[in-house]
Formats: sequence, C-alpha cells, structure tokens
Amino acid sequence: MRPTSKSRRARISKIALSFAIVFSAGLSFGAEWKIETVDQIGAGRYTSMKIDTSGNVHVVYIPEADPHPLRYAYWDHKVDKWFTMTIAQSASFCTMVLDSKQRPHISYATFGTGKGAKLRYIHWQGGATWENKPISPGNDAVVAYYTSIALDANDNPSFSYYDYEGPAGVGFMLRLRSVFWNGKYWEVRMVDRQPGSGKFNSIAIDSKGRPMIAYANVKAEYASLRFAQWDGEAWHTETLEGLRAPQAMQAVSLLVDKNDIPHIAYSDVDGRLVKYATKRNGQWVLEVVDRVSRVGYPDRNGIALDENGTVYMSYYDTGDGVLKVAFKKNGKWYGEVLARDFAGFTSSVQVRDGMLWVAFADDSNGAFKVAHRPIDTPAAAPVQASAPAKTPSK
Repeated sequence: MRPTSKSRRARISKIALSFAIVFSAGLSFGAEWKIETVDQIGAGRYTSMKIDTSGNVHVVYIPEADPHPLRYAYWDHKVDKWFTMTIAQSASFCTMVLDSKQRPHISYATFGTGKGAKLRYIHWQGGATWENKPISPGNDAVVAYYTSIALDANDNPSFSYYDYEGPAGVGFMLRLRSVFWNGKYWEVRMVDRQPGSGKFNSIAIDSKGRPMIAYANVKAEYASLRFAQWDGEAWHTETLEGLRAPQAMQAVSLLVDKNDIPHIAYSDVDGRLVKYATKRNGQWVLEVVDRVSRVGYPDRNGIALDENGTVYMSYYDTGDGVLKVAFKKNGKWYGEVLARDFAGFTSSVQVRDGMLWVAFADDSNGAFKVAHRPIDTPAAAPVQASAPAKTPSK
C-alpha cells in the first residue's frame, strides 16, 4: 500500500550518510554550560521551547507525576529569573509556538489512550488569561501520542496529530491527520491514511502559508520517515527513508528556515543513529550525526538554526543515559555531552543572540531543567571518523 494516491518517490541523495561527529573530550569549548533546575515536581517531559524577540524564554512541558499537569515556564531576561505555572491538567505530548505578539500557543493531547484522550489547544491571551479548548476532529476520535502546532502569518493555527482510535466499535485508526483554522471554522484533512503513519509528527508553515509535516510510520511493514506538504488543495507525501525496505524511525522534529527549506532531526531505531535531513538544490540529503547505544521511546529530538544557518540538534542516548548536543560547522558535525545520569529525554533546543539553550527532563532527579551557554567555535579541528559514504540513490 502506498501512502496516498498523490505520493511520489522521493529523490534522495545519501552521499552524506557518514559519521562526522566529534565529541568535546577532544575539543575545547570556550564556555561551560549553566544548568538550572526550573521545576522539581517531576521530570519535565515533552519539552517545547521558544525564545521571543525580546530574549525571553518560553517552555512548555509535562512533569512525570500525577495528574500529569501541563506546565509553562518563563524566563525573564531583565531579572534573570524563571517563573512557572500549571496551565492545564491531564496532558501529554505537548508542542508550543509563539505568535506575532510573542504569546505562546500550545497543542497537546489529554493524558491516556482511552476515550478521554483528545486534541486540545491552549493559548495565552494576555494578563492571567489562558484560553483552553478542545479541537474536535469529528467522530469522537481518540488522539494520542505526538501532536504539533504551527501558526500562519495571521496567527491562525494548524495542527498535525496521530488519529489513534475511532469511535466505539471502529477500532484503531493509526493515521496522520491535520486540522486548520481558516479564520471561520476548522478544516480537518487526511494526510496519510496508511496504518502507523504519524505517531511521531512535527508541523511547520513556510512563508507562503503552506504547512508541511515530517513524520514516521511506525508499523513494521511500512516503517519509514516521511514528509508531507500542503499545496492549497491536497497533501502530497514522500518517503525519505524506508522506501525499499522498512526502516524504523522515531523522534522526528521539523523546522523551516527563512528560505522555506525544511530541516528534520530524527532517529533510526534499528541502526541506533541520530540523523539529519534537508533539501539542497531541491533534493533531499540525509546525514548521520551520531550513533547512540539505544534510541529512547517515545523520544523527540530538538533542532534549531542560528542566524547564520548553522544547524543545532539535541538528542538523548537512552542506553548510556546522556544528553548530547551537536552542531554542524564547515560541513562537519561537532558534539558534546551536556548531561549525564539519565537526564535528557525529550529535549528541545533553541539559539538566539549568541546563546544556545536546551530544555530537558531529568528523570533521575525528578526535575525539569534548562541549560545554556554562549555559542563558541571549538578550538580543535574536527576529525572525521572512518565510515564509508553510501552510494547516492535516486
């Protein structure tokens, strides 16, 4: 079965699939990480962080503690202080963006996979007012696992979500769908109806207002990394990895740069690889960033760009229990270990004003933490590990 009738075979160059990670043990970074414990009511999972135009940091996360509250943290750059609050209860798999007024908009699924698991939308209206409302995809559907949110130029939200289960008697749906607010009403669209599509999904909108989604199909026989783009009338999908044979992919995150080029961070489960995908000259290029001992489930990697277009990724090695950060400079990946002792699950990374920020869960201490340091170029030259590049395929 193919993803949709409008799917097309992705043209992918895999010439960059080689190991090029260099760890900080052999490098000299000019600054140490400052790690702050922001919240201690439980390990703050599914972090989603943004930095506004004034330099203030916004993070949404869900502590691993009953009743799984949706928590919001705000760092005021003027007073160098964190403020935290609970903005909803019974939440899971949250994602946040900022609107044109620098106010947070959040998508999340209510906790659990039973009939109470729904897609919800909460956003700050100013003062002490948060508006929280359900987004009904119809038919009393159960929404579970990752949801994602993006805003267009008019601050209208679009959501991607995993349609987990249909109404009573229908059974599992396991498909990727989207919901747009067109200014008058919600438009629900099927993105990929193939079973297993969208458990890991991430949505972004380009400068022309066209949503795009990077996602994984997790069903064994269809396992793959996929990409979908809306053309104004229909979703068009591509298979980036797993076209010739199933490949289990997870931890997918997407961003779109100022030139409307997509950048995707994801993990190859069987290969135990952290990877990066982007388009160059209109064709997909896939790169291996690092090898990990084990890919966490259901993890999400972080990805960000600085003002010069440098790519930064945060990711967690579940086997070794370490949080890593990597960035690409002059065609090579540099990396360092940020946290150990099983801290780092579901991290989020941002870069602004010469500062690198990472938010993450500290499971061993039951805390939510945020780390930051100035951006520094390593003093030592990178050394590329010996792994052959794969033959390009089209």
